[in-house]
Amino acid sequence: MDFLAVVDQVIALLRQRGRVTYRTLKRQFELDEAALEDLKVELIEGQRLATDEQGTVLVWTGEVTTSSPSAPPPPPARALRAYTPSYLAEKILTSRSALEGERKQVTVLFADLKGSMELLADRDPEEARQLLDPVLERMMAAVHRYEGTVNQIMGDGIMALFGAPIAHEDHAVRACYAALAMQTVLRRYSDEVRRTQGLAVHFRVGLNAGEVVVRAISNDLHMDYSAIGQTVHLAARMEQLATPGNILLTAATLRLVEGVVRVHALGPIPVKGLAEPVEVFELVGASAIYRRLQASAAHGLTRFVGRETELETLTQALVRAGTGHGQVIAVLGEAGVGKSRLVYEFLQSHRTQGWRVLESASVSYSKATPYFPVIDLLKRYAHVDEHEDTRTIRAKVTGHVLTLDATLQEALPALLSLLEALPEDSPFLHLDPLQRRQRTLEALQRLLLRESQVQPLLLVCEDLHWIDSETQALLDSLVERLPTAHLLLLVNYRPEYQHSWGSKTYYTQLRLDPLLPASAAAVLQALLGDDPSLAPLTPLLVERTEGNPFFLEESVRTLVETGGLVGEPGAYRLAQALPTMQMPATVQAVLAARIDRLPPEDKRLLQTAADRAVRGGTAAPPRGPPGSRVPLRDAPLSRAGIHLQARPDP
Repeated sequence: MDFLAVVDQVIALLRQRGRVTYRTLKRQFELDEAALEDLKVELIEGQRLATDEQGTVLVWTGEVTTSSPSAPPPPPARALRAYTPSYLAEKILTSRSALEGERKQVTVLFADLKGSMELLADRDPEEARQLLDPVLERMMAAVHRYEGTVNQIMGDGIMALFGAPIAHEDHAVRACYAALAMQTVLRRYSDEVRRTQGLAVHFRVGLNAGEVVVRAISNDLHMDYSAIGQTVHLAARMEQLATPGNILLTAATLRLVEGVVRVHALGPIPVKGLAEPVEVFELVGASAIYRRLQASAAHGLTRFVGRETELETLTQALVRAGTGHGQVIAVLGEAGVGKSRLVYEFLQSHRTQGWRVLESASVSYSKATPYFPVIDLLKRYAHVDEHEDTRTIRAKVTGHVLTLDATLQEALPALLSLLEALPEDSPFLHLDPLQRRQRTLEALQRLLLRESQVQPLLLVCEDLHWIDSETQALLDSLVERLPTAHLLLLVNYRPEYQHSWGSKTYYTQLRLDPLLPASAAAVLQALLGDDPSLAPLTPLLVERTEGNPFFLEESVRTLVETGGLVGEPGAYRLAQALPTMQMPATVQAVLAARIDRLPPEDKRLLQTAADRAVRGGTAAPPRGPPGSRVPLRDAPLSRAGIHLQARPDP
């Protein structure tokens, strides 16, 4: 952990305890004498948050915002594992040896109870714990809902990481959604406490995205790490700057979630420990957009090239389905290769005129939520808006379904149950789970097939690599009934996803490869323009990204943000000699998540090869013909889209 992270943790400890001996600080944070002296100078003179007492004790003098000495002690470190869902704990511990030593793109979340000394003053420790525990439990539940890891419990608050030790390509989105979920449940708890006990419970949350290096993971899941730059420091500062009930985030975080959440810009704000003010934003809610392509479309998409053959294949499948020979067509490809863009362009084209289009998509944090994409599809189908009451939802769904076909009356309880809009006295709720599941699957099938009889139906299900088991069961059963339906089921997924439809005569797989060099150059020409200074940059970007459209776009965006390119979109020029290529944080996160899915032994092989290549060692990838790709045991790296380039024999 870096020195600023130590400073932040000592501040949190001092706030909680009021006074701490230097011997305790040395033991707790493994400080030598020089580091301890630097810490004293920072807290006493730099931050003016503490004073020295007789050369042996550090005494807190700053704002009192955490628990009083009479408050109960924080949960012990071993509680981290007890609070972590078993599947997540097992995943971390199983991969521990491969995770240690890795750099991770993360979003750090700090959350605490503001003004807890006043709240807990003069209370019995057990009574204080009964008030405080529900706050911590709700905070941790929100973190775990989006597969974050609680790394510290600090008396009246927590520190959590999204993206480490397990990598997530959408770590910042998960952190924002967790913070918003935390805000919702804690506001309800605050209202309850105010109503029942007359007390005001205030909380605050801070977020920042950056890099950390995972150093070690203990059996209790506590993770030692080294922060890169201001990663942890700024997250802690965002929390401290937040007003009660609010969530603050940095520009680095916003860059990763732009369009997916709604924010209010607060402008540049001075931050302790930094020479320059920091752009700060208040997170006010989630937007209606939850996928990368949707956010990109809102700002204008790049040129669509190189997919004419794939569009023709989709068109042929559409024609066959339109004549009553239902089809399944699957678009397969790695992250960023353009699966969703192909689907988008197909749906926006003239080809789908006269078709009823229903769209849904799984998301990375939805695997544990039954029917997640189906619920979203039903809401779109019945035009159900967020936050509508159950009576309105019942009216809308009932109206749409019975207008389609009055005989679907018996399917309504299952459909309404999915939207949590079923009356409490409904007999459907008293069925056993197996019966409810069967009736739900039948209701959904009947609805979709009946729609296809009225108008040809194009059913889109994206990102099946994140699908939940119940939605998978629906698709499996629907596929069996497709041959005589006017229905095209269009799905896309990454290579790791498996299904059982491959032997169907009405199934077609479209493998989407990266763009050919000429097509990739055309995309770059649209992004960059024709300035002569760009001539050496285009082939370099095509080579480095291997034609992956998302990687191309993010590389250009990073060059603009770092000053390597100046001008306007479509009219850029190089601001300096060919700049050093910095891998975009978004691309790093995608690659890290892909690597984390590898078996531990293959991951270690990849790490060793990369490490030796960086050091110039002689035992990097296996030898072979120049430029050849080396097959590995069971080809797990190849299935993940990762290849080791062979070095030529000397």
